[in-house]
Amino acid sequence: MDSKATFGPVTISTLLKMGELAHQLQLERGCTALYVDSDGEFFRDELLLQRKATNAAADRLTGTIKDTKLLDSIGALVLQKVQDILGATTALHSHRQQVDLFTLSFARAVNHYTYTILSPILDTQIEIALHIASDKPTSVTAYANLLQWKERVGRERAWGIHGFCSQVFKNREFTERMLTLIDEQSAYKRAFISLASPEQRALLERVTSGYIMQFVDDLHALLASTDNAEELETISPITWFQLLTGKIERLKLVEIELVNSLVTLPDHFSVSSRTTASVSSRLERYMPLIRALPALSKLDEKELQSLLSHANVQEYEKGKLLFLQSEHLSRFYLILSGWVKLFKGSDTGDEAVLQMLSAGDGVMEAAILLNIPSVASAQVVEKTTLLSLPAPVVRQVLQDNNAFALNMIGSLSMRSQHLIRQIEHSRLRNASERVGWYLLKLGIEEGGEGTTSIRLPYDKSLIASYLDMTPETFSRTLKKFRAQGFRIENDTITQPHPKALCSYCDESLANACRFRDAHDCPGTYL
Repeated sequence: MDSKATFGPVTISTLLKMGELAHQLQLERGCTALYVDSDGEFFRDELLLQRKATNAAADRLTGTIKDTKLLDSIGALVLQKVQDILGATTALHSHRQQVDLFTLSFARAVNHYTYTILSPILDTQIEIALHIASDKPTSVTAYANLLQWKERVGRERAWGIHGFCSQVFKNREFTERMLTLIDEQSAYKRAFISLASPEQRALLERVTSGYIMQFVDDLHALLASTDNAEELETISPITWFQLLTGKIERLKLVEIELVNSLVTLPDHFSVSSRTTASVSSRLERYMPLIRALPALSKLDEKELQSLLSHANVQEYEKGKLLFLQSEHLSRFYLILSGWVKLFKGSDTGDEAVLQMLSAGDGVMEAAILLNIPSVASAQVVEKTTLLSLPAPVVRQVLQDNNAFALNMIGSLSMRSQHLIRQIEHSRLRNASERVGWYLLKLGIEEGGEGTTSIRLPYDKSLIASYLDMTPETFSRTLKKFRAQGFRIENDTITQPHPKALCSYCDESLANACRFRDAHDCPGTYL
């Protein structure tokens, strides 16, 4: 029985109408941005009309979900999510009143759409697509990437308006936010193109060619340098709105085609031997690292290949922001190599490093599992390779696969223990003990029998922040180690002998230490 016969037109109609509601909400967010940041000078009438269009889209979706056949096809849990989304859309009335009274900041006015309504809609769209085309993971993942790409263009439209209305393009922090959105669009676009059928790629090329798209690309190039701020500020915010709207409307055409393809086109990669071959060819060079990931280690080969059919692997350069605190995460990242820092920033620009994550670690699992905003930001600190999976796919697999769920629980438990240990170190140990423990940890992780060299994996200022001390304190502490016979050259520290750091060992390091329980082991881990 094919997918169309199994799910029927009501399920497809629901998915299309959810997409239309998201589209209207994205447009309302853009109109709201123009209205708020121009102090009501622009788009008052357009905003009122757009609110009616949003309400009409919500009414159409409400009519569809009343069909009793929908419950059988998508299940009570997903249906409840759709109803919650409609409830949040109805509750927009209160938010709109505050917008009209100008009692909200620009960020709060815009982010309410982004995180309260649109993020749940995108997640639920992907969940419904998984129900419709569970045998077509590549098509679903292509669809998920297209949705995220389109949403990032919508966010760029809204925040770009702030740039043009408030003349803040000379603010480097604002420009970095815009560039991050543009980088994310490029990543989602590449992922979509790699998974789309030839017909879908051809459609994308047709609808995204022409003057409008080239103009947007030229504006992106100007954003990359603060030297072009004055040139950018000559553009009208309404012109910007219209340009980005033109791009989003084109991506909407591709979205509709993708929904139709879930039930009308044979998937060029199904969950079969062809999927396995496809996954292996795309990820072959990374498979030894992927199979070693704690989160995936207990999956059998068929389960692993099915999950990886939704995966992307990408290399990121130092400094790349993966996401900011308070964002809902659309993808779950697993580190194959390199380093990622989790940090919190303050309004004054200060930064506190919460964790340094390396190969094998997942990034903010709790935010993915609970579907809540991230409590921290994540940034690549050295060249890093990441495996990523769509967040809705991860949540669906957690419901269906006990082994994967146990792996994730184990990972979160280990992370909790690590955080407790980190708090203990920062509160109860002096600077020398913290630095000695950190160097010993690095030495054990780098391995190698008899080696005495330890390479610092990232900037010393980050290490200092991770150890809850100032860079100056870290430098003074390293000098104390130099006085004890340690040789320090740039990012390499050489011990006077292989057991020079053993006195800093604790129970968290002892199990991995090759000298544990030797006759001269100091036993500090007891």
